[in-house]
Amino acid sequence: MAKSIRAKNKMASRARKRIQTHYAVTDAARTQRLSDKLLGKDKEKAEMDVEGEGEVAEGEAKEGDEEMKEDPKKISTSGRRGSRREQWRLSKGMSAKPKKGRMGCKPTRRR
Repeated sequence: MAKSIRAKNKMASRARKRIQTHYAVTDAARTQRLSDKLLGKDKEKAEMDVEGEGEVAEGEAKEGDEEMKEDPKKISTSGRRGSRREQWRLSKGMSAKPKKGRMGCKPTRRR
């Protein structure tokens, strides 16, 4: 009955595929690429490629560097974000959240 992705038989079959089939080449290439990325070797290769391409005047390079040094706008990752409903209400000139009734909850239906 074990059908989860962490089941022993599933993990064993994936390990066999990584070693014995044509997927072994792809898996080894992926592992090497990720290893290079973690060690920072890919940055050295990218810098070498950039240096080898077209010549750039020193003044232009300095201007580009100054533009890149500007701090990006910080995005808050804590707290609630505005929902689509709140955005719609604000675009119509209403408050983001509807007013509460007398009892502190949504207004009841009037009869």
